[in-house]
Amino acid sequence: MTRQIIGSIYDYPNLYDVLFSDLCRSEIKFLTFIFQRFNNKKNIRSVFEPACGSGRLLYHLAKCGFDVAGLDLNPYAVAFCNRRLKRYGFRESANVGNMVSFSLADLGRKKKFDAAFNFVSSFLHLITEADARQHLHTVADILQPNSIYLLGIHLKPEGESVCSQERWSIRRGSLTVKSHLRPLSQDKKKRIEMIEFCVEAETPKKRYNIIDRFPFRMYSARLS
Repeated sequence: MTRQIIGSIYDYPNLYDVLFSDLCRSEIKFLTFIFQRFNNKKNIRSVFEPACGSGRLLYHLAKCGFDVAGLDLNPYAVAFCNRRLKRYGFRESANVGNMVSFSLADLGRKKKFDAAFNFVSSFLHLITEADARQHLHTVADILQPNSIYLLGIHLKPEGESVCSQERWSIRRGSLTVKSHLRPLSQDKKKRIEMIEFCVEAETPKKRYNIIDRFPFRMYSARLS
């Protein structure tokens, strides 16, 4: 029997971590390549991730020798991230906070970071232009001069969308996680899109379905 849960997928960082685990290798390869390429201008050692979630990328970057720190609004995700960092001998460097506005002091830091990154469209959770702008100013304030901020978002295609939904699944041990992400509605004037994110988790003894709905801000190559 499937148990249905109406709530936030971010309250289940273990499932979120599994769901995006296949991306880690390519993401870390990309990040380290960019950091190395940028090293001719700046020696990048400390990196920061706003909206770090489960901390899957922070953990892998820490393994690569980087000094990492993160921020996320969800306390369950932050606790999950810090437990993993501690388990493998790294400093518990994730903090609970809003990525719109924060300071180095909020992150327990005195020295500014060499680089920052934000992937999987987390930036789209900032649904007003004011919040988006404030976030960019805030990140700039905690970075060293002439640093780099890698921001990854989905851009809406011009005209009719060629891909209106996404499905993917992954298995780790006896756990299978399937997801279905689709838009429910769009307000092009306000640039707001309502998203439904359904995640189904199944083990030999349990099966449950998490249904999460939230707004995203829309960007395109023309409206970015």
